[in-house]
Amino acid sequence: MPDSQIRTPVFEFDYIADEGLLADCHARYWELKESAPPVFWTNEHGGHWMCNTAASVTKVLRHPEIFSSRFLSIPPNPDQPKMIPESLDPPEHRPYRQLLRPFFESKAIAPLEARVVEWTDELLTETAAQGECEFVSTVASRLPVAVFMELFGFPMESFDEFRSLVTTFFSVRAAPEERAALAQEIMGHLAQLIQSRMAEPKDDMISKIIVSEIDGRKLEFDELMSIGFLMFLAGLDTVTNAMSFGMRHLAHDEALRQRAIDDPSIIPDMVEELLRRYAFVATPRYIVQDTELEGAQLRAGDCILAPLPLIGWDEKLNEDPKNVSVERQFYRHAAFGSGIHTCLGLHLARMELIVFYRAWFSSIGHFRQIEKGDESCRGGSVMALENLHLEWT
Repeated sequence: MPDSQIRTPVFEFDYIADEGLLADCHARYWELKESAPPVFWTNEHGGHWMCNTAASVTKVLRHPEIFSSRFLSIPPNPDQPKMIPESLDPPEHRPYRQLLRPFFESKAIAPLEARVVEWTDELLTETAAQGECEFVSTVASRLPVAVFMELFGFPMESFDEFRSLVTTFFSVRAAPEERAALAQEIMGHLAQLIQSRMAEPKDDMISKIIVSEIDGRKLEFDELMSIGFLMFLAGLDTVTNAMSFGMRHLAHDEALRQRAIDDPSIIPDMVEELLRRYAFVATPRYIVQDTELEGAQLRAGDCILAPLPLIGWDEKLNEDPKNVSVERQFYRHAAFGSGIHTCLGLHLARMELIVFYRAWFSSIGHFRQIEKGDESCRGGSVMALENLHLEWT
């Protein structure tokens, strides 16, 4: 890089493979928040900027005219599958968002709650009898798959195949070629479902999307595939991760567990507070015009990573942010994003989490973490807990 193009300040950090991140992603990002500059450049992964304050993250999320969603990976991958509407900028983004939003409003997903309760009770009845479990694989990765499949219209007899596809796709150990092959397999399932519903619509979300109109026309097949692929990935991984990080905290917070057992009415607040404390997405953006951010000079063509936990960890937004408390008047965070790309499925995710915790504390109650030594994290733009061994009596 020529001298005139030197980026400063520099602070080396690997958002995918940093050792501290893999040991405990939240502890490492907190350490970064306290030790690194407000916005800094790292030479990892071809070189990119990192936001390290709530203010910088908020600006990146709220200004798509400067910080584009054109590429959703660092380094940029021009061949990545387009994910509508996540990888679109205004004004192209808005009509798709408007089309999809009604399917995810509270009143639209409310009828699904009874089924979510059924699946959760069934899953936990089976789990409770064991006295212990590896929580990520046996509980957290199963429930969202069932919810998504029913909502979207996939046949439930394919549940085990789908769960295997999802867990392998998101595994940190999956090689890029393996992940690409799995993406093609997912696309194959989506294509089959979309074609069958085009021929014979049913009472499910994909059938309703197929007959919807955007700018006075029906969606084309490629657009339906793109929307489906985004929903497949976002709908399955997000709740799994929120649930896993939340349960890891609760395994070490006896007082909060006791409160949830004694007074289940605190559970919605508990869900919100755990989302605030353990948000797990770091959003990549592509810079399309020169700009200044927290004193750093960013140039068009650079990439920047905006870790969402930083908003919930800001002392000006949340008093004593390191502490988990259900006594807050407001739970200010960006676990579901902020701005035009705020997660469409946030009401569904909250519902799944609330139903799960109610069922867990009702049927199992107290639990603890078994130290197995493999509770490592997955780095990247969507962080995850790889394993969580729990036991109860």
